[in-house]
Amino acid sequence: MSSGEKRCWLDRSLAFLSAALPFGLSLARAASSGQWREDLTAVRDLGLVAVGVGGGLSTALSQALSLLPLGPRTFRTALGSALALALASRVLYEMVRRLLLEAARPAPLPGLSLWRRLRGGAAEPARPAPGSPSGAVSPRLAAVLAAIAVLTAALSPTWQREATVGGGAMLATCCALATVALASVCAEQARHAGRAWIGLGALLGATFVESPPAGLAALAAAYAMFIARRGLVDRPSAAAGPPRRMLGAAAGAGALTAALLLAPLVLRPLAPRAWTDIGRALTAGSLAAVDVASARTTALAAWSREIGVVSLLIAAAGMALALLRPRARWLVAPFLALLALDTLLPARAAGVLSADPLTPLRSLAVAAIAVGSALGAHAAVRALLDTRVPFSRSGAVLLVIFQLTLVALTSEEAGFAADRSEQTAAEVWTDEAYGSLDPRSAILVRSPAIAWRFWAARITRGERPDVLVVPIPLLDRGQVAASLLADERKLTPLLRDFALAGEPSEFALSTLADVRPLYVELDPRWSKRLLGHLNVAGIWLEYAPQPLGASDRKLATAQSIVPIRRVLESLSAAAVPDTSTAAVLASTMRGQSNVVSLLGERVVAQSFLERLGELAAEDPFVSGGPSRRAVTGIRQAFIARRPVRRR
Repeated sequence: MSSGEKRCWLDRSLAFLSAALPFGLSLARAASSGQWREDLTAVRDLGLVAVGVGGGLSTALSQALSLLPLGPRTFRTALGSALALALASRVLYEMVRRLLLEAARPAPLPGLSLWRRLRGGAAEPARPAPGSPSGAVSPRLAAVLAAIAVLTAALSPTWQREATVGGGAMLATCCALATVALASVCAEQARHAGRAWIGLGALLGATFVESPPAGLAALAAAYAMFIARRGLVDRPSAAAGPPRRMLGAAAGAGALTAALLLAPLVLRPLAPRAWTDIGRALTAGSLAAVDVASARTTALAAWSREIGVVSLLIAAAGMALALLRPRARWLVAPFLALLALDTLLPARAAGVLSADPLTPLRSLAVAAIAVGSALGAHAAVRALLDTRVPFSRSGAVLLVIFQLTLVALTSEEAGFAADRSEQTAAEVWTDEAYGSLDPRSAILVRSPAIAWRFWAARITRGERPDVLVVPIPLLDRGQVAASLLADERKLTPLLRDFALAGEPSEFALSTLADVRPLYVELDPRWSKRLLGHLNVAGIWLEYAPQPLGASDRKLATAQSIVPIRRVLESLSAAAVPDTSTAAVLASTMRGQSNVVSLLGERVVAQSFLERLGELAAEDPFVSGGPSRRAVTGIRQAFIARRPVRRR
């Protein structure tokens, strides 16, 4: 279809639907309260804190959307991801539609003439009837299958999970798809598209600044497109590529865009919230301290496991047929490059407390598989309509309906995995663990994810600026130690112990506990002498300046169940399970149970294990009646004989 040809009403309607429906669903599922998944991006984008390299574009977008008087700040940042999803869907629709039209144009396949000679020397194939699938391209069929492919990708759990939180991988995915779409214009008009080359360089620079893996994917896809396009040009001058001045202008535009978007990286330490300057070398990978580990798997393996092998075979056949068509080969080449990159650099299936930096590659690979499925279905439908056998039209309709069921399948799974509109357990946990602390308290945090949760609550909600958060794994990052020492001089012995020995001493902890109420997160390496100062205080373990007795712990244990019960009630009330808060709470309760067990209070420890039964029925220590009591007895006997390291 030429660029000047009119678009039919069905094409325009489906183009609007493919962008509006994913946007509406992601907006309805967007997070209206704090989530563990977006804590790092909230601190980086809203607090202007120096966190690694990346997020330059999302920082500017989040700062602009935060000015809108529309809901909480978490919802405004999630709105940016939803808008990026709509734009990515619209760009992908145009790419898929054009690819289907080019793949359906009449063209002799390689080896077809040899096959006809072997069959009997047929000289000239029969001329197709007017209006038949082989004789003309069907724009409506291409529009329908393109919309189905876009909705399959846009409503998938991978895309929806990133479009419902602020600072997700959706913005990087959108930039990568827009870069590939603009690269097709540059490939067609290599020597006459100066503005397109400048725009391509600017988009590529913005993609690299937002996400280096997404920029690498966009560059590889564009290069694959240019290589595949060389064999299609008719003129030798076009095959030589663009002039050097165009390439220089594109490189200059990319460098200028990257420099402008990297300006916040220089200005972040000057922001009012520079107290959380943790250094530019830190990335999202350090958030996995209490994260649920998930295996790295490719998009092909995940698609075959969750959707089925049949759809994957259809996609493989569609990609192979498109490669045999010279007019479609250069358009399908970037999607094959994206699949190859995802196979070489697989991302984790789903992070509970953090996102894998390779998530944009996974999103792009899911889109590539959906495009291949549309290509295979389009070829199969045209072949059925061309055979002129009984019920061929009905079979073609059923094949299109089969493609439509993929949309329903992925959308249903995404509604269960990516709906964050009613997930408030993270905010309840923050209120009980952070908002209800004593004035001028100090928290010794061992998990970076919990530190990010507190910092995000302070930035987005202005909560508890008087509480001193001491993140143990981040003390050697940036200016963390210096800023903490400026706020509290009594931290000097504790920081010295961590710098020299890697663990605190009784004197350092007691010195800090004398001036501030001190709450700690359990470290299993602590000796029994340090554990003797601990007392269960809600979600935390309170460190007393002096050793405590058994009677003190029994009185505090009954009161400590109340905050945990509130978090459990919020988890059970949510229609969609909040795996992140459940994982953090389970880790906390197991740690408290271990502490009181080591101190000889096995009955109190059993009460925490009873509460774990409400949290996860599949836990081996809390499931079953007689088996639970038997395993608990074995566990208590093991703890009683466990050697304790003494200083």
